[in-house]
Amino acid sequence: MKRFSLFALLAAGLTLLTPQLAQNKNVATRIGFVDANALVQAHPDYKKVQEVQAQAKKELSPLEERLKPLDQKVRAGQATAKERQDYEALAKSYQDTLKKWQERQDAVLKPILEEVDQAIAKVAKAQGFAVVMSRQVAAQSGLVVYADDDTDLTQAVIRELKR
Repeated sequence: MKRFSLFALLAAGLTLLTPQLAQNKNVATRIGFVDANALVQAHPDYKKVQEVQAQAKKELSPLEERLKPLDQKVRAGQATAKERQDYEALAKSYQDTLKKWQERQDAVLKPILEEVDQAIAKVAKAQGFAVVMSRQVAAQSGLVVYADDDTDLTQAVIRELKR
C-alpha cells in the first residue's frame, strides 16, 4: 500500500509540473528542408567557385584528352610497356592536379558554406523550425516520403544570404 501512495504522489506532482514546464519554454518542433545546391549557387561569392572550376577545367582537360586513348589501350590489354608507363605517369599527374584544384575550390567554398549554414540557422529559428534537412539527401535516402511545400526554406534563406 505504501508503494501505491508514493507512486500516486509522484504522478500527481509530475502532472502538476508538466504544464508549468511546457509554458516556460517555447519549443520549435517544425522540420524544414532546403535545396543546398541552390543556396550555395545563390551566394554572392559563388562566382569565385566558378572561376576556380573554370581554371581547373582548363588545366585538367588537356590531361584528360591525353589519358583517354592510353586508358582504352591499357583496359583492352593492348598497351605497350612504354604506353603503360606513360599512362601511369599521366594518371598520377592528373590526380595530383585534380587534388590541387579540389583544395583550392574547398578553400573558396568553406566560407560560403559557413555563411549558408548561418543563414539557414537564422531563418529556421525565426520561423520556428527545429530541424532543417537537405531536400536532396532526404529524398535520396528515402528518409522523407512527403513534405508540404511550406516546409521549404530555400527562398527565405536566399533572401537572407543577399542581405
